[in-house]
Amino acid sequence: MAELYSMTGFAQAQRTQQGCAVTMALRTVNHRFLDLRWQLPPELEPALADLEKQVRAALVRGHVDIRGRCDAPAAGAGPRLDTAAVEAYLAAWNELQQRLGRSEPPAIAEVLRAPGVLAAGSATPVAPEIWPALARATLEAALADLRRMRAAEGAALAADLTARLDAMDAARAALADLRLELEAGLRERLELRMRDILGAALPSPDRLLQEAALQADRSDISEELTRLGAHIAQARALLASGGEAGKKLDFLSQELNREVNTLLSKTTSASPAGLQVSEIGIGLKADLEKFREQVQNLE
Repeated sequence: MAELYSMTGFAQAQRTQQGCAVTMALRTVNHRFLDLRWQLPPELEPALADLEKQVRAALVRGHVDIRGRCDAPAAGAGPRLDTAAVEAYLAAWNELQQRLGRSEPPAIAEVLRAPGVLAAGSATPVAPEIWPALARATLEAALADLRRMRAAEGAALAADLTARLDAMDAARAALADLRLELEAGLRERLELRMRDILGAALPSPDRLLQEAALQADRSDISEELTRLGAHIAQARALLASGGEAGKKLDFLSQELNREVNTLLSKTTSASPAGLQVSEIGIGLKADLEKFREQVQNLE
């Protein structure tokens, strides 16, 4: 069986180069189409077009939140002494001392507290072209992890959907077995109903047979059972083919629902067979509803 992918997942990756680090986090949920939402720092904005191509090449459907972060190299280990600022400060101090007629040397602590004398260690300059390339590599790693997670969830979904199809197919077979019993009781019920209406003056056997045939045609569920079986077989084939099966299975689930509703509307008899059909139909509807819910999660 080929791989199926869930539309829900999360992945995060980080790559570093020359002290620079880029982190990319991806979170995906269900959506009819591929809907991308980006949160990137200014360093990665120039790479947005290339990054979006990467995502669209890897994912088919889903709402995707993509968050990026850049961490530049840390600053130097300690402060740097600006000797030019120290000389300027001392020259100003000496000039002031001469004007005041004094000769007191400045305290070293006062010199170091003067504005501009001590500067924080500067970070290593980062070449702008590093960020886009690093972002692409990081995103590729995050997408690979995301695909693995979505494939694992897709396999679990496929197993659950297959079990639902098995249950629906078993219900279809049970309904097919009851169909003959429903038809056999139709003439008897019709005769009893006409006896209640007409009393002893029953129509001829040919007329009764004709009315029974008309009622049987209106209540016949063989076509619905045939189409139900065909839709179930097609759903199995889609699950086995893998890939982008979510939309097709969603359409098939609507067709299955239509056939089940039509089938149940034709079998409203209160006979034992009719009550069995109603019970089986309710279980069939429950499995179909769970099937439709799970299909919404497939890519």
